[in-house]
Amino acid sequence: MASSRDSSSSDEHETSLNISDGDKKIYHRHSNHQIQRLEAYFKECPHPDDSQRIKLGEELKLKPKQIKFWFQNKRTQTKTQSEKADNASLRTENMKIRRENEAMQEALNTVTCPPCGGPRPGQRERTLYRQNLRTHNAYLREESEGHSKPSVNALAYLHGPSLYASASNNPHVTYGTSSNYLVEPPSLVREPYSRECINIAQPPQPGNPLQLQRFQPLSQMEKVMMTEAMVTAVTEVITLIRTEEPMWIKSSIDGRLVIDQKYYEKEKTFTKPSHFKSSSARIESSKEVTVIPMDAKNLVDMFLNTEKWANIFSTIVSEAKTIHILESMDPQRNFSKLMYEQLHILSPLLPPREFMILRCCQQLEEDVWVIADVSYHQVAFEFEFETPACSKRPSGCLIQALPNGYSKVTWMEHMEVNEKVQAHRMYRDLLCSGFGYGARRWTATLERMCERLSLYSVSVFPTTDFPGVVKTIEGRKSVMNLGERMLKNFAWILKMPEKSGFSQQTATNSSGVRIWMRVNQEVGQPAGLIVCAGLSLCLPLAPLQIYNFLKNLEVRHHWDSLCHASPVIEVARFVTGTDNKNYVNILQPSNATENGDMMIIQDSFIDALGGMVVYAPVDLRTARDAFSGNVNPLGIPILPSGFIISRDGHPPSTAAELDGGLDNCKTLLTVAFQVLVTGPAILDEEQMNGWTTNVHSLISTTIQRVKGMLNCDDGQ
Repeated sequence: MASSRDSSSSDEHETSLNISDGDKKIYHRHSNHQIQRLEAYFKECPHPDDSQRIKLGEELKLKPKQIKFWFQNKRTQTKTQSEKADNASLRTENMKIRRENEAMQEALNTVTCPPCGGPRPGQRERTLYRQNLRTHNAYLREESEGHSKPSVNALAYLHGPSLYASASNNPHVTYGTSSNYLVEPPSLVREPYSRECINIAQPPQPGNPLQLQRFQPLSQMEKVMMTEAMVTAVTEVITLIRTEEPMWIKSSIDGRLVIDQKYYEKEKTFTKPSHFKSSSARIESSKEVTVIPMDAKNLVDMFLNTEKWANIFSTIVSEAKTIHILESMDPQRNFSKLMYEQLHILSPLLPPREFMILRCCQQLEEDVWVIADVSYHQVAFEFEFETPACSKRPSGCLIQALPNGYSKVTWMEHMEVNEKVQAHRMYRDLLCSGFGYGARRWTATLERMCERLSLYSVSVFPTTDFPGVVKTIEGRKSVMNLGERMLKNFAWILKMPEKSGFSQQTATNSSGVRIWMRVNQEVGQPAGLIVCAGLSLCLPLAPLQIYNFLKNLEVRHHWDSLCHASPVIEVARFVTGTDNKNYVNILQPSNATENGDMMIIQDSFIDALGGMVVYAPVDLRTARDAFSGNVNPLGIPILPSGFIISRDGHPPSTAAELDGGLDNCKTLLTVAFQVLVTGPAILDEEQMNGWTTNVHSLISTTIQRVKGMLNCDDGQ
């Protein structure tokens, strides 16, 4: 033990406390018993909270501040040691690669022609060979573009989705090919949001490692391993979905269906790889059944098409990319691919979850399909996730066709989560309860989006609509498209890594305002420098109460700065679901002399888990373009702001509370504003600081007004 102490950093065994009369510090050396206890505690919980530090301090007769400093020093030391080990490993790998390159270069210099044993082809022959390859590649690409998208009756297709941005309406999706290399598509430079976020203190470097990564060819062995993994995953998903008790039991906390892990571990047919050996790893599982108004074949096609998948689940899936399309022995009934997926909860406080998964679709019967996902880590390239904290065990859904164009969907999620870095305290219950990434969130989103799609395709105004200033059905579709684009883009801006912005703490009952900047030059949003601000807080009211308050036009001008203290009136409304509280509406200030040249387009929805209220100001010319239906809504510049409403994750005490009742349920509210600062010219640091201060004041004032009107100034 003594030698261990001598060889390690003294910071691990000492803490310092400032004294009031000067800069001197008092150093306290811990005893062997204290160090052993702290080391053991660190292995289980490297980030103790205040109560844990107090309890540990009482046990070891140390002050909480000493405990805090020891853990800080230990985390720093551990990180340093890990980085040294990684650097040594990288140097070894680099040397190995250099030697392999030298060997390959030597082999190229001495290569001979296999048929005749003569010298290698000359420059002319190699040039002609490359020209032939380029010509053949161009032919294959044109042929690929001419192919239609895969149907359910031909699930496997040769070249995969189109590589060109003009064929894609979803700016958040990029594709690879079914070949061995990922082509960098033009859409990477045409997304509505620049990936380069400007940080006043230190601008981060642009670029996404995954987008720029060239993937190595798949070997035959890797293809066999992927096929085996998919067969196992499909079998396990079918078994889990069709099995009830004792495999599935009701949670003692909230009554949802969860997998009995002890029973699962005993099942010999299931593979149970554990990707995280840390004691902080935990298992999430859930299952839900729903009936949706969509034909089963269209639904399967939607799940297999990466672009459509990201579109319909835009509030969950922040990025999705097809990496490889895998060949199938029975392309009429089976389809499989390797894909990258990034999921998020709409709050600046939580990092996204990243997965490299195998997705397989198998037609079991004439009207029954199974779609299975499973994490796959043995890929032919090396890529380190920014947040390597999750691994998806076999999960997926069973889709059964029903009469009258309906489908029954049984959805199950099963994943392993490594909580090495704990989530923000406000969201821990939400994540642990299963509402965060559980099956209920997927099915609730699927229900809402399918209802929206069915209402979008109507040929006459439904009786629930109030057309108002929108006179044609084409104008109705245009406004609904614009509202959907606002929701997607608003969800996209909330996927912000902490390094791209900075936090300004406000009241103790919130997370602090996080501010970041971006330069936008893309179609569909105003060009120039945009300041964004986000804030999450907890309010002691049910989500439905918050939602109804934000939708109340009689009080809106008291908190919304866009109204300039002038009441607004509704001039059009289009319902987007079976719940009449979900709709797109158009608002106009009642005081025409002050704000008559501006309208507000708003899209909002609420379901069992929460909702969104997203809106954006538009000038009259832009509004008329949207109403006419003659202009592509993707080209209308709009800058959405709004609110994310979510359950806090505490178990409901009654069924009424689950549906938005007024019991003990609380609301996690996230607010995000976007403000166009300037045109193409970039401001200096002083001007940027001024604008960030203004936006900070705007969002803080709005929240204080909302809390005051809701009589919950003591929100947490």
